[in-house]
Amino acid sequence: MLTTVILHENPWVSLMDVGGYVYSHETRCQGRIVAVLPYRETPGGREFLVRSEITPCWGPDPVLSAVTGGYEGGDIADDAVRELEEETGYLVRTADLVPLGESYASKSADTVYTLYAVDVSGLTPGEALGDGSAHESSATTRWLGPAELAQVRDPQVAVMYLRLLADG
Repeated sequence: MLTTVILHENPWVSLMDVGGYVYSHETRCQGRIVAVLPYRETPGGREFLVRSEITPCWGPDPVLSAVTGGYEGGDIADDAVRELEEETGYLVRTADLVPLGESYASKSADTVYTLYAVDVSGLTPGEALGDGSAHESSATTRWLGPAELAQVRDPQVAVMYLRLLADG
């Protein structure tokens, strides 16, 4: 059996080595993140809500990505509801969430994403207050049609969209 060695560790991330295979572990959230794909029905068809925010590892300019947040303990669906309100202003109940399973983002991290969609048709968003971080305070949201959504580079967006389609 191979031994796991911690190469580096801080409150946010750890670098792990298992037999020469190095990967990251998100210490801040116990290796778990929630992602939510809000959607609404419009006369022109279904639209999807994504974030436009600066993600430093993806470059200095805002990019489109999923509504996400770290696991804070307890039921991860509660984290989904909290993140949705923080990042979009939409307040929903956990019963409104459509579970879409779990996924990984890459082979260089052990982070498990718990995925949800939620229909916000007819709802009016409140103020998206964010979590107080500089990156969230400058972020915005944007509604996209399916063709535009397919161009978003964040892999969780594509996984959630495809699973939502397969779900009916």
